[in-house]
Amino acid sequence: MFKKLISFILAIVLLFSFFTLNISAKTVSKEDWGAYFSTLDNTQISITPGKNETELNFCWHSDLGLSAPKVRISENADMSDYSEFSGYSKFSELIDQRTNNVTVTGIEENTTYYYTYGTNGEFSKPVSYRTHSFDSFKFLFVSDVQPNYKSLSKMSLEEQSYEWNKTLEAAFNNNDDISFIVNGGDITSHKDNTDEWTAFLAPEYLRSYPNATIMGNHDSAKLQYKSYFYNPNTYYGISPTTYGQGYWFRYGDVLFIMVNSFKKNFFDNHMLIKKAVEENPDAKWRIAVSHIDPYGTGSHTFDDDELQAFKEQVVPAFDYYDIDLVLSGHDHIYGRSYFMKDDKVVETEGYNSGKVTDPEGIMYITATGSSGNSKVYTEEYREHTKSWLGMVKDEGRNDCYITIEITAEGELEILVFDKVTGEKVDNFTIVKTDYNFEHEDTLGGVIGHYFKRIMGEYFVIFEMFGDLYKKISEIFFA
Repeated sequence: MFKKLISFILAIVLLFSFFTLNISAKTVSKEDWGAYFSTLDNTQISITPGKNETELNFCWHSDLGLSAPKVRISENADMSDYSEFSGYSKFSELIDQRTNNVTVTGIEENTTYYYTYGTNGEFSKPVSYRTHSFDSFKFLFVSDVQPNYKSLSKMSLEEQSYEWNKTLEAAFNNNDDISFIVNGGDITSHKDNTDEWTAFLAPEYLRSYPNATIMGNHDSAKLQYKSYFYNPNTYYGISPTTYGQGYWFRYGDVLFIMVNSFKKNFFDNHMLIKKAVEENPDAKWRIAVSHIDPYGTGSHTFDDDELQAFKEQVVPAFDYYDIDLVLSGHDHIYGRSYFMKDDKVVETEGYNSGKVTDPEGIMYITATGSSGNSKVYTEEYREHTKSWLGMVKDEGRNDCYITIEITAEGELEILVFDKVTGEKVDNFTIVKTDYNFEHEDTLGGVIGHYFKRIMGEYFVIFEMFGDLYKKISEIFFA
């Protein structure tokens, strides 16, 4: 009897340690997930990248009366010799809670850290966080987790959260070298439903991997999004939104520009991209992330006014500032575009073989959903997109996960896997030997580039007025 009691206690300790200390376990059963999920609320901490690879941002909810948020970080599991970082609290979207924000600096590559967080001197249990190389690294791209308490698939929030955890489980069990997550938006379905935020935050992986998110159409209202993520280099512009802004961060040689697809002021989106690029002139790669997929895979592609506006107003800035890759969600079907420029396909040698060198134009990637409740579109949408999309994949109709690896030797490799079967869905490599960025020499700079895209052959009229202005200026202001 005594041995059975000891065995039972050890089993409980092991299960508890999986959910509170680290992510070492390989799989979680549905039954264990249910027991764990029942203990959760929306106060789970989230980590986002800092302004560069040496920083981390932390965000969590706590009771209204608590303040003085701190994060302690150490290279020792017992938290000895820790460094302590203080942050600030602000009112959250809930009247009885506050949001806490803390930035940790001095992060080094190829190091295992442990952190605790808390308010007023009460700290959490230690959680592990491991860095890899800053020169060559891999990140995970997912989108549209979108747990829905009114799910049409009749899945409960617990079940959807379990599927979301299984997506992460599949990715991390097969890739122990992922540095962080990029999320293409639609974090929840109803934005103001706290239980959906709890379902999104539930996986313990989110405690050990920074999560760079962008807001989707389901996130673009009220205050929830900016209460759950503490993003770096926020760009407010001349018309800040109430629900969140675009931002950028640098990781190694890669500049990530996170664009708010639903900001109506295209000038602000242009200035965000401009500012990010100009402050990182030595970045070898430029990756933009937006929820809307301008060359996407579903019905939004040709019946969505917001998508058309985004394509007309923001994509020209992607072209002008030589973005290499755009990552999106929104349509829930995996797709990879041809290289696109000025809304046209650029014929690229090697595209069909899956490897190209110094391509012209931009590749656009659309992710699937991530919590087992993805929408399914009919064949007519797939047929519609074949003329300009290199690949569309929805036959399996399972969620996929995408890893993107950037090497110091100048390669960017995209790998896509079915999370259920483990099948490799897609594989593509971009090689760079030339890191010089050159803007197209268009009259009026990027503004002229917008006009050229809109006016087409009639752009000559704009050029005539430009020449006339130049001559008048030479006469009167020389």
